[in-house]
Amino acid sequence: MTAGDVWGTGALVLALAVLLVVVSGLLVRERRAGRRLRTLLAEVSTPALAQAPPARPRAAIVVNPTKFAHLDESARRRRQAYTAAAFRTHGWEDPLWLETTPAERGTEQARAALAQGVDVVLAAGGDGTVRAVAEAMAGTGVPMGLLPAGTGNLLARNLDVPHADLTAALDVVFSAPDTAVDVGWLEVDRTGGDPSPERHLFLVMAGLGFDAAVMAGVEDRLKRHLGYGAYVVSGARALWGPQARVKVRVDDGEPVGVRTRAVIVGNCGRLTKNLVLMPDARIDDGFLDAVVLSPRGGIAWGEVAWAIVTRDRRGQRRVQHLRGRSIEVSCAEPQEVELDGDPIGTALRIRVAVEPGVLLVRCPPPRG
Repeated sequence: MTAGDVWGTGALVLALAVLLVVVSGLLVRERRAGRRLRTLLAEVSTPALAQAPPARPRAAIVVNPTKFAHLDESARRRRQAYTAAAFRTHGWEDPLWLETTPAERGTEQARAALAQGVDVVLAAGGDGTVRAVAEAMAGTGVPMGLLPAGTGNLLARNLDVPHADLTAALDVVFSAPDTAVDVGWLEVDRTGGDPSPERHLFLVMAGLGFDAAVMAGVEDRLKRHLGYGAYVVSGARALWGPQARVKVRVDDGEPVGVRTRAVIVGNCGRLTKNLVLMPDARIDDGFLDAVVLSPRGGIAWGEVAWAIVTRDRRGQRRVQHLRGRSIEVSCAEPQEVELDGDPIGTALRIRVAVEPGVLLVRCPPPRG
């Protein structure tokens, strides 16, 4: 082999070595780039939320403390601890507790709960607390639940929510669907010509006359000792009052004059489990039902009571039924007014209108 051949062979070996170094470097960089690409793809394909535990739902409970004044401090704490434990057992956060006051009866507390992003707001109290909470909840898309603690518990009775068993009421919160229901709006004109009448939300019934006088006559002391029997006592006292001259107008119809003891407008119609004042009323039908009661004397009241208990209104001229989206009642003299069992004073004119399906309530589906 000549010197030229040796030099040529050496140059070839050196060139091959350089080529191997370059290729090796490229392969290393490619592997590193591949690892970075796989890491990037993994980060993109795995959302950040999936890496963190899912947020647990949370409820707010708006509590009327006066409904638990008969319990000592230890019993109230045990009740609250039991409720919180039930939520933890079902995978919820501990509930947010908000107490009502005489000045703020539940609407403000419910709004504060909504501002904190809770998943459901529960009203723990009577129908007044339920109504106040509903006023904040209507139209929000956040459901309201019921932990009944009042005497009447009218909405709970109409929606088949247990009203005497905390455990059963909590089961409804965890298992029942959210149902869209109607709300009623009551305008109260106390002078007969008020350009800006008061406006109140109600869920069950609004009334003028005898029923409102009964509610106004119920003493808190009797309610604590007799429960529902307190209304019977007050009703007996108000039974013999005079008839009132009123004009009733349904929707855009002509006003009709009647002499009556009471005009009761219902978003739903049940008073107790077996006592149904308005059998055709449904809380989700977009209509209001009303009864005009016109008895005079003890025998006539007996006829009215029989018609209500038996639900047989055939030929019963002392119990008239009305139905519409709005009902207006004008009086010759001021009459007591109530909504959902709470008296709100006297008025010369009221107007009641329905707002369909604006409130979500966690409850069993309403019965047909």
